[in-house]
Amino acid sequence: MTAFECTLCGKCCMHAGGELIEVEKRLTGRDFLCRQKIVGGTFRARVEERFIDTFRDSSENDRHPSWCPFLRGLPGEKGKYVCTVHDSRPLVCRSYLCCAMRIFTGDGQEVGKVKGRRSLVTEDAALRRCWDESVAQLKTENDAAWQSEVAAVLGRAGYRVDAYE
Repeated sequence: MTAFECTLCGKCCMHAGGELIEVEKRLTGRDFLCRQKIVGGTFRARVEERFIDTFRDSSENDRHPSWCPFLRGLPGEKGKYVCTVHDSRPLVCRSYLCCAMRIFTGDGQEVGKVKGRRSLVTEDAALRRCWDESVAQLKTENDAAWQSEVAAVLGRAGYRVDAYE
């Protein structure tokens, strides 16, 4: 297994951010007292020095109230997003991985992800069929062993799997 690498798509913070984090009070120009909505408790978020200018532009966030209040588009990088408080983000964000596995075709095109524990997300009909016919039948309880079996099954079908710790 390899270490998870974020692709900066921002989807985790676009869909869950507003549900997880609420700014209660601005403490300074870059410090905020925030509430963790689901798990409770507060934390102090600090906009990192390198993202201060990026953080000031909240126009995209204003159009998307479900986004985390600290998510911003990466300047000059269309479709890339950054957490402006990454170093001071709460535990719920620190422990989140957007996927357990990424699935690629033989030529390296990503065609699916395993989200959560074992849920396939794909629009690729061939991968969906392979998953339903072969992977969904696996009964292995241990996650690491299951991921290894999935990689073997999909490998025989011509896919490459990156599994994350």
